[in-house]
Amino acid sequence: MTHDRAWTAEHTGQSLEQITIDFDGDRWFAGPEAVAYGLAEEVIGPESGTPA
Repeated sequence: MTHDRAWTAEHTGQSLEQITIDFDGDRWFAGPEAVAYGLAEEVIGPESGTPA
């Protein structure tokens, strides 16, 4: 699991410590939050005007 967290930290720009804190808990990300965090590039759906 450490390798997964290191990869996630590298690709999201978050620190390994922050990834550990956020992913050890019961944290959920809404679409815009996932984009801001670096987990997704964009949100596609009704809010963006693009069909899901």
